[in-house]
Amino acid sequence: MSRLSTVGIPGIHAGEDVKNSLPDAVLVDPQRLTQRYLSWAGWLAVCLPFGLLIGNAGAEFFAGLLVIAFAVSHVRARDFGWLKQDWVRILLLLWVYTVVRAGFSLYPRHSLTEAVGWLRFILLAVALQYWVLPHKVWQQRLVNMGLLCVTWLGLDSIIQFVHGKDLFGHVKQVNYFHGRQFVRLTASYNKAYVGIMMAWQFLPYVMADAQRKHVWRAVALGAVTLLAIFLSGERLALLFTLLSMAIVLAVVPSLRRVGMVTALVLALGFGGIMVVKPSIYQRQVASTWSIVRDIPHSTYGVIWTSAFNIIHDYPVFGVGMNNFEAVCRETRYGPDDPLHLGESRCPPHPHNLYLEWLVEGGAIAVAGFTFAMLVILRRGWRTWLQHKDSLLLASLVAYFTIRIWPVASQTSFFHGWAAIPFWMGVGWMLCEVDRLNTK
Repeated sequence: MSRLSTVGIPGIHAGEDVKNSLPDAVLVDPQRLTQRYLSWAGWLAVCLPFGLLIGNAGAEFFAGLLVIAFAVSHVRARDFGWLKQDWVRILLLLWVYTVVRAGFSLYPRHSLTEAVGWLRFILLAVALQYWVLPHKVWQQRLVNMGLLCVTWLGLDSIIQFVHGKDLFGHVKQVNYFHGRQFVRLTASYNKAYVGIMMAWQFLPYVMADAQRKHVWRAVALGAVTLLAIFLSGERLALLFTLLSMAIVLAVVPSLRRVGMVTALVLALGFGGIMVVKPSIYQRQVASTWSIVRDIPHSTYGVIWTSAFNIIHDYPVFGVGMNNFEAVCRETRYGPDDPLHLGESRCPPHPHNLYLEWLVEGGAIAVAGFTFAMLVILRRGWRTWLQHKDSLLLASLVAYFTIRIWPVASQTSFFHGWAAIPFWMGVGWMLCEVDRLNTK
């Protein structure tokens, strides 16, 4: 039998007969996999949180190079074991379908570009799960970089909230709801999405640090980030964070008492801040409740109604990737601004993950995507039920569960700054699943 490396899995050493104890996705032949490529890939993976910090171009740059390194190294080594995984096969079939569908869409050029490019996100998850993160050194460096970048965003957001400008001179946004003023933070970005960028990243980094026995540091960094998310004025970011934390604190037995204390501290702390700053209450509570109680006449309700109208006309195959906005603006779907709020009912995407798949890929696409997500989710939850003491896996499973939750307003699944954190989480979670299942 050839010598096999378990790529950094604790307790298993190179050369052991582990053929029957490890899944194919974890076995790598070191004679066929060049260490030079792996070293480059490791540093590219570590740089992903920094890329997300500096913006979409940075994230796409590091993710793209990592995918290229993975593809080149594994083609040269003729290592295609990663194709044996069910979730990969399902998503690759879905990708082939979107590419073929693009050729018959209403606007094929836009559709084909979007469809072909989506492959990079699948390969990013595979590269992290199968190649890079099984090496403990790269996973630890990724955690360190992630903690550094998310903490930076948190501190920069708090500075911007207090002083009106962040460390780079970016000014916070001032908006109005029913005539009342509220603030949205941008921090290091030029748009108000710093809250969701922190919400999508911080919990796995903090839990990984706590699992490394740096409990107080993890608590301190988590508190800074959570405060910044609350002050950011991003409703979805706050809801996403609280739901993710609730899942982790509820499902990890050792954290249930901590969860009760945390809930009390958050209620008192956030309540006190909203008393002092009523504008935060207007944004995070009043405006949210206003939308929830009258969704059909809200901005999101109008967008979703437009999406359902298009789905009614194109139920099976959709209109093609990246074609929602163009088709939505057709006069048969109504006026552009039915609420007379100066906001179009036809943004570039329908602001919901499953509606986006339904509109642009039809029933075939949403069925394939949902099936793949359920396969991944099942692997995560089944493994966690056997390893309930894993803080890292609990946070990754919670993150994944909330990201694929269907009843939510979400940004496009095909934009790099939103998709890269998601597929990073998928790759990291499945890597942790493989590691725990081989103990």
